Amino acid sequence: MKIIIAGATGLIGEALVKRLTGKHELIIFTRDVPAARKKFFGKGIHFADWHQPPSHLAALIDGSQALINLAGAGIGDKRWSYKRKEAILWSRVQTVEALHKLLKAAEIQLDVVIQASATGYYGSRTEAALTEDAAVGTGFLAEVTYKWEKAAAGLEEVTKRLVRIRSGVVLSDMGGALPKMALPFKLMAGGRMGSGKQWISWIDLDDEIEAILFLLHNNQCAGVYNLVSPNPVMQQDFAKTLGKVLRRPAIVPTPAFAVRLALGEMGDELLLKGAKVVPQRLLDEGFKFQFTTLEQSLSDKLG
Repeated sequence: MKIIIAGATGLIGEALVKRLTGKHELIIFTRDVPAARKKFFGKGIHFADWHQPPSHLAALIDGSQALINLAGAGIGDKRWSYKRKEAILWSRVQTVEALHKLLKAAEIQLDVVIQASATGYYGSRTEAALTEDAAVGTGFLAEVTYKWEKAAAGLEEVTKRLVRIRSGVVLSDMGGALPKMALPFKLMAGGRMGSGKQWISWIDLDDEIEAILFLLHNNQCAGVYNLVSPNPVMQQDFAKTLGKVLRRPAIVPTPAFAVRLALGEMGDELLLKGAKVVPQRLLDEGFKFQFTTLEQSLSDKLG
């Protein structure tokens, strides 16, 4: 299969490319080809520089059957200034629109598009478990993911099936949220944040990759899928489990006001709020999770 991948140098993208290398022909879209070449090498990998002429890019992707778009600026990399919030939204919507325009101009009809989104779509909820049918929530992340998915809907014009994956907190020792969450515990200063009763809908990186591959290869899969573990946890329980795995105490709470003072709106939405999201459609369609409990995942990644 010839697969176009955007966002390949992120945490999920890098792991996915390494799984696909040698099995498929990959066209990696990037704004920094030299950096991408340092990460990826092997038979069947080609690099498409966004700055190249559209005619050249069209020739590179000719004959492609699939697109996996994971591109987007990291939501937790920097404090949310007005400029940063614009970059978070623009990097997602603009990439979707650019890919759509390129595919349409090249008259390419794909078999499948897998488009990234996030559980931030649901906003902050305290109600029962949320399946893929739940309505959009409120807040900056909900606004971003709503506009992201709305832009992605246009890709239906260039594919037989469109899959939108709403990923939760992806756990990996190689990057993302987990190393940052683990650091206070390693310094003997870990514990709950705020009330500790906010939900964390998490997924192990290995299950994230397997779920993407499951959706890529199963022709009956289309629409929205929550990519999260079947067992979300409250933040206070996450802290206790993380402390147990690292063999460190989890007794130093971080007050909500301190989180807001240090990180502003970003800290409020990412750390003090959450939603109990479940992967109903994946379970209904027979996907098997390797890591169903938080302790399993944390032990594998940090133990």
